[in-house]
Amino acid sequence: MNYPKANTFDYASLGALNEAIAKVEAKQGVRGLVLTSAIDGFFSGGFSLPVFQKISHEDFIRLWSLGKRVFRHIYSLPVPSVAAIDGHALGLGCVMAMACQKRYMVDSAKLIGLNEVAIGMPVPEWLAVRFRDLTSPRIAEDLLGVGTSMAAPHAHEAGLVDSVFASRSEMEAAIWDHMQAQASVSAFAQSETLKAMRREFLHRFDESFDRDNEQFWNAINSHHTQHAIDRAMANLAAKARKKKAHE
Repeated sequence: MNYPKANTFDYASLGALNEAIAKVEAKQGVRGLVLTSAIDGFFSGGFSLPVFQKISHEDFIRLWSLGKRVFRHIYSLPVPSVAAIDGHALGLGCVMAMACQKRYMVDSAKLIGLNEVAIGMPVPEWLAVRFRDLTSPRIAEDLLGVGTSMAAPHAHEAGLVDSVFASRSEMEAAIWDHMQAQASVSAFAQSETLKAMRREFLHRFDESFDRDNEQFWNAINSHHTQHAIDRAMANLAAKARKKKAHE
């Protein structure tokens, strides 16, 4: 991913990511996917918040549907996948990492998490279920209920991150070893097994797709959420001004 300044997502960047994944998937003999970032300090900052300010119903459904389709595309790949995280992975950035089979993260001051509730947005049911599957019911309720973002060691303890590394080079070496091991078995047997293990979640995801769109639209369009987004944008602007004043 390479969408300055923080790999935030809008319709264009989501479309570009989806196309890139499709190109990888279409190549003969591909045995795995590594999702990473070319932006220093960020895996992805998630949705670009301004896109949700006073958004129309039509534009929201178009954007939210695409975001979910990209998640589904990654999650349903019949090959192993790893999110290589060396920077903040927040909101939809964390969602895309959660779509991968594994999440490897460099130990730094950077954070990962679904911070939606912390900025005034609810977590949709399908996403809460995926988070719960990766962690546990108790941990998911504790963390999602307040929109907690975590450093790598805490995320590893919670089960959100699979492995933590001291450096990016150490992480990349581990990913190479992991992918080599994954590619040592039958591609057919592996892909059919991965499909079987993901079938139940994908059935629920697809069955609730349109209903979730409308439920999340109602949440985003509410006075409470729009006020929270405005407040979050004002806080970000204030931080930017403060940083600029100290340069």
